[in-house]
Amino acid sequence: MTLPNLLLAFATFRQKVQPEWFAHIHSHGHAAARLARSFTAACVKTASKTTLDEIEFGAYMHDIGKYLIPKEILLKPGPLNESEREIMALHPVHGVEILRALPYITPTITHTVLYHHERWDGTGYPEGLAGTAIPLAARTVAMVDVYTSLRARRTYKSLLTRSGACTILRKMAGHELDPSLVHDFLKLVEGKVTMKIAKPHDPDQIVYSSLIRQTLRVVL
Repeated sequence: MTLPNLLLAFATFRQKVQPEWFAHIHSHGHAAARLARSFTAACVKTASKTTLDEIEFGAYMHDIGKYLIPKEILLKPGPLNESEREIMALHPVHGVEILRALPYITPTITHTVLYHHERWDGTGYPEGLAGTAIPLAARTVAMVDVYTSLRARRTYKSLLTRSGACTILRKMAGHELDPSLVHDFLKLVEGKVTMKIAKPHDPDQIVYSSLIRQTLRVVL
């Protein structure tokens, strides 16, 4: 059992058991994983294959805790109220609880799942970490999480153009997001540096086949 096989087994199981949760969580995690790995490979030349695998897997699993969020909250067609936001904010902790007993789960993967909603200015959750106290992998996934969310169509919003999404990232830099990561990321998505989008290990697998096209639409 390797990380890719573990990912495939989990995705296949959830697709059958929780199809509505799966439709919401999997495609976004898939897009974030492709983008996080590609960004890291392009900007961190010293990153090893192991590091790239961890970031990719952590990005794919970053919202795994949402499988424990009630459907009426997760799929609500509009803004959440305060009590619903509190429940939703538990998903990073739920995610770590789910992953803890699985094989091959490294500290990098755990930290990515737990801290991807921490903010550069310290106002995030669950621990209120700030700046470089937030693990690099979590800061990276936080950024691509925002970008892919902005570029995705939801029931309560239309998708933003690439230019519009980049404008919002600039505004978030130094507050919610790591400013240096945003700077490097914008050079990539705005076409100033070439970034090769990572492909799934086996794009013919049923859980991937329709999603690689969606990933490319989101990123490009």
